[in-house]
Amino acid sequence: MLAQALPERDTRGRISGFVGAVTDLSRHIEVQKELRANRERVELALMANTEGCWDWDIATGGVHLSQRGIPVPGCPPGELEYPARALTQRIHPEDRARVRDCMVAHLEGRAPLYECEHRLLTDSGTWRWNLQRGRVVERDAAGKPLRVVGVDIDIEARKQADAEIEHRSEQLRRLALQLALAQEYERRRIAAGLHDEVGQILAVARAKLGQLIESGAHGDVPGRAGEIRALMDRAIGETRVLTFELSSPVLHELGLAAAVESLCERLGNESSVCFRVETDGEPESLGADLRILLYRAVRELCRNVVRHARAPRAAVRIHTEEGRIRIVVADDGEGFDASAHARRFDTTGGFGLVAIREMCAQVGGRFEIESAPGKGARAVLSVPLG
Repeated sequence: MLAQALPERDTRGRISGFVGAVTDLSRHIEVQKELRANRERVELALMANTEGCWDWDIATGGVHLSQRGIPVPGCPPGELEYPARALTQRIHPEDRARVRDCMVAHLEGRAPLYECEHRLLTDSGTWRWNLQRGRVVERDAAGKPLRVVGVDIDIEARKQADAEIEHRSEQLRRLALQLALAQEYERRRIAAGLHDEVGQILAVARAKLGQLIESGAHGDVPGRAGEIRALMDRAIGETRVLTFELSSPVLHELGLAAAVESLCERLGNESSVCFRVETDGEPESLGADLRILLYRAVRELCRNVVRHARAPRAAVRIHTEEGRIRIVVADDGEGFDASAHARRFDTTGGFGLVAIREMCAQVGGRFEIESAPGKGARAVLSVPLG
């Protein structure tokens, strides 16, 4: 209870009585205890997970930092209050605009929480990455923010780890690109060997069998020779198909546009898909390595149409615009969930959508795919020439 009283005095100034009031403070004391307990829990949480907390009084412009806060250069450590303008100077000049925009978005109600990663100047004069989070905790009757409370979290170690991971990932992407090119050149070497050596040997053997049949041999020799020649014709055909599968001779002799036309013609003959190819001709500044990678990507996309799309028609469009080559592969098949398929890695040995996206990124390009169940698919590759 809180008791308060004032004395009543007579004409001579002597106390003749008291007038007072007694107030029940039980609820008030309980609330104070609850607030203290909550504050202790919050401070324990901050000590466990953050570098410190801050309390910004917007009206006065003062910022109250906790004892565990990141030190302010030129000021002794401890629980102190600083002008908000002075603390802003600790933020890296390149990050200040982003910090301001994030804070304004929260103060104006466009973001439920203030959250921003930025670099802070430490007491030793070095820059460290800091994650700052905060929330408006007090507003006036008109809804104008009065106080913002938040925490600072040192994320320098995480940033360094992220940078190392990105560096390693970039190395892996470059190696994957080099491996793809190496595979293609090895395929070309094997294909050339099949064509120039195995193919020639089979052709000569077939010719000699033909001579044997025409020489007038008796008995079952002509019949058996004819059977052998038929087998050799089949072997020659299979060798040609295998040579084309390993490495398109059209690609290296006539270019990307002609190779894609040949590919689509062959796939159309082997399946029920009717392919249409539209090109502006071969770009003059298209390098050999990029030509190989783009052909592999188009081949993978067209094969996917044949294998999975169940599409009666498909179209491939190749054209150049503003120093870039743009390739569109579209079909009117049953479609798929593009977001889910793009995250899958191809384990069958094919190029795969993920590999196509990585390849485009490595050469400064983009790969986008649009599809939905029942609405066909449209894949777009756009990469710079040269």
